Amino acid sequence: MSADVRVPPWPPQESELNETTMHLEPPFDLPPEAALDGPPEGGELLLQRTLGRVRQEKARDGRRRQGLAVVLSTSLLAAALAGGVVIGRELTAGSGDVVVSGATGGASLTAVITPAEGWSRLRVNVGGVAAGSRCRLVVTDVAGGRFVAGSWVAADREGGEGVTLDGAALVAVGDVGSVSVETVDGRVLVRARG
Repeated sequence: MSADVRVPPWPPQESELNETTMHLEPPFDLPPEAALDGPPEGGELLLQRTLGRVRQEKARDGRRRQGLAVVLSTSLLAAALAGGVVIGRELTAGSGDVVVSGATGGASLTAVITPAEGWSRLRVNVGGVAAGSRCRLVVTDVAGGRFVAGSWVAADREGGEGVTLDGAALVAVGDVGSVSVETVDGRVLVRARG
């Protein structure tokens, strides 16, 4: 069987030219941009402007998200703090506990005084006392009577972290005038009024 091969009557270059011109005739009109060789004049500037605008919009969106994250985290922190205060008040509201605090010259004192039958339990957090100081926890009643509720020697860690002490005094909660931290020689480091 033989193949039927037809050879066009024109050379191959003319065939390519005819195909190209055929596409330019209606209805196959091409826009003038299609005939450009290389980027259009000012095209590099247009590309730079477009990329710059995209970068600006992306940065603006990032700042918006970051601002939203800051507002959200601040709100959550405030809500947690407010919740802690409410829970703390509810826990101590029915117990009759009294909380007193004070700060003087870098030393601080926070005491929770819990009533007992004619006497008081104390849980005290003391901070800012110089290491090596020999201290006493003193409860003074409204009549001026003094009761030592505990004593200790301040350690190095107390300056930053503080120390928590438990003590007791033969004073009813309603009669507590103040709670103070004193050195054994009588110098008052910090006092909280009751």
